[in-house]
Amino acid sequence: MEPLLDSRQLRAFSVLAREGSFTRAGENLHLTQSAISHAIRALETDLGCQLFHRQGRRVFLTHHGRELLTHAEAIQSRMSQARASLGALDQTPRGQLRIGATTATAQFVLPTVLREFKESFPLFSIAVAPGPSPETIAQLEADQLDLGLCLKPHDSRVLRCHPIFSDELQFLVSPLHPWAGSKPKPRDLSGQTYIVASRRSYTFEMIGDYFRRLGQRPGNFIELGSTEAIKELAKLGLGVAITGDWTARTEIAAGQLVSVPLPKARLRREWVVAHLKTRPLNLAERTFLGLCGEVGAQLSKS
Repeated sequence: MEPLLDSRQLRAFSVLAREGSFTRAGENLHLTQSAISHAIRALETDLGCQLFHRQGRRVFLTHHGRELLTHAEAIQSRMSQARASLGALDQTPRGQLRIGATTATAQFVLPTVLREFKESFPLFSIAVAPGPSPETIAQLEADQLDLGLCLKPHDSRVLRCHPIFSDELQFLVSPLHPWAGSKPKPRDLSGQTYIVASRRSYTFEMIGDYFRRLGQRPGNFIELGSTEAIKELAKLGLGVAITGDWTARTEIAAGQLVSVPLPKARLRREWVVAHLKTRPLNLAERTFLGLCGEVGAQLSKS
């Protein structure tokens, strides 16, 4: 295993690179010019390369030095974050958490998560931006949100996604609907009115692809931004809801709705907590992520 770099030498290197002078670097670090010079020579010996060009009293980075500087700054930043995180354990941290969430997760995941979160971080303010997954993804990529509770994006090179649970889309119908007693065949799908949360969602894309593959055309779509409203319309027989049955377990258990599998396909979704890859999570954000995983595990079991 390669020996680790000396953190004090890295600190001296970074300050000297910024100041361009042994004298000013020494003043910044409260060390003698000789101590700074010794630290740099030891680091160059350790690495086997020259890090600075010396011109009179000024110093300039070599190409090796420029390469090391990017790593040194990243290392020192992570060390500072580690110190701050440990310090946060001994005090009550303050801050703001900006969360994006779909309608369903805002209703069935966030309440439990935020209740537990507030017990550990009572001085944190919470801002929740509800919306379909594509909007949450766009806001995350624009650094307008800290975390997004959403469906896994099709392709995002700038986000890191932490799975919390997966589900399968189902039809939810009134007990009086013909499908409640007899599972539909593909030819039965045309002409029905379907109730969805949003036409701008990944789920709606999946549904559209599903109908096209089967060569069927829905009669109409009703778009509702409320999970409760979707269920109420389905209970009244005004359409067929398409969603995960975890959003209607109470109504299914009470016999108010019937969950019906989609014919000829299984449309599975993966729910995640997403954030920018370039943004390390602080203690509060890691706690929120862990709580989402716990609630997601419960949803998967029930």
